[in-house]
Amino acid sequence: MTLRHLPVVERLDRDTVRSLGSEWDELLANSDVKSPFLTWPWIGAWLDTLGADADLEVVTARDANDGRLIGIAPFFVASRRRAGVMVRELRLLGSDATAPDHLDLIVRTASGAGVADVLWTAVGNDHRWDVLDLDGVVSNGHLPRLTLRRKNDRAERIPVPHLPLSEDWSEVTARFGRSHRQNLKRYARKLDAEAGAPVEERMVTTPEDLNPTFDALVRMHQAIRTAKGSSGVFSDPEVIDFLRLAAQRLLQAGRLRMWRLDVGGQPIAVIWCMRAFDVVAFYTTGFDQEWARYGPGRRIMARAIQSAASEGAADFDFLRGDESYKRAWGAEERENLRIRRPTSRRGRALWVAKSIVGSVKPQRRGAD
Repeated sequence: MTLRHLPVVERLDRDTVRSLGSEWDELLANSDVKSPFLTWPWIGAWLDTLGADADLEVVTARDANDGRLIGIAPFFVASRRRAGVMVRELRLLGSDATAPDHLDLIVRTASGAGVADVLWTAVGNDHRWDVLDLDGVVSNGHLPRLTLRRKNDRAERIPVPHLPLSEDWSEVTARFGRSHRQNLKRYARKLDAEAGAPVEERMVTTPEDLNPTFDALVRMHQAIRTAKGSSGVFSDPEVIDFLRLAAQRLLQAGRLRMWRLDVGGQPIAVIWCMRAFDVVAFYTTGFDQEWARYGPGRRIMARAIQSAASEGAADFDFLRGDESYKRAWGAEERENLRIRRPTSRRGRALWVAKSIVGSVKPQRRGAD
């Protein structure tokens, strides 16, 4: 697309990126990208923790007439040792063990695809990486159009199921499997009758409540993952520090939807969701295995979905993974992409040898 006036393009240093704040979120709200992982509370927390030493490759575009922010290319360059060789990878901000979804260039919708073209050209002019590794990319966004241009270009497909919502709860539950609906009611009645103490479902709304709830989530989630012989999203102390800070900032911004199921005031299940514009996204959950026979994880999930519907969200996003339990909730298929290809002589040599393809595994959060 041809632009009437070429935007002012700038590659930003870390301090300037950190100063964007409200401008970043205003642009995101007026773009076609609706990802909680691109909101400033999430990105800012990542920059302060896991991305504190990241080699940023962030480029902005501003309207030449009024200086308004109209586009952001949110990247960094990561150095990884692959098959004994140090390789530089161009990645999207936040792409690490937390495995974010629905990422793309952030472009003001009214500005058109031309701004995305200008941003990508500016990023490419730097060209100090060997490989593109763009994980969790929106399949119909700008980046697939800009990066998958050659006949043999391929992208790995990442399932990201979602559940369309309605404020009429009966319409939502009609999508659930029949046995799933029955089990939800049966387990709820059983817990209420046998708990031996008051049962309460409540959302975290204060900073004072957040930390102990977050700690309970970490403990229960990791206990489940350990019992299954795998690591969870909270297996790394540095990731825990990041996620705690992200949760605090999401709460402050009114985006956190963290629910807990209590028996006698003690949590037996916690679910972490986030509101991003008209979508509520499910990030992770955990429950006390001693209460497993009462289905606490299902109950708190149902409460989170019902809350999302009642507040007018159009969609409940289960994020990455095609686990069968998501289909029981009536989730529909959708996909993101992971785009990987070499961009330098070193990258191509390793690619031909299949060193990178064989050693890089799809990112997962371990959130199921």
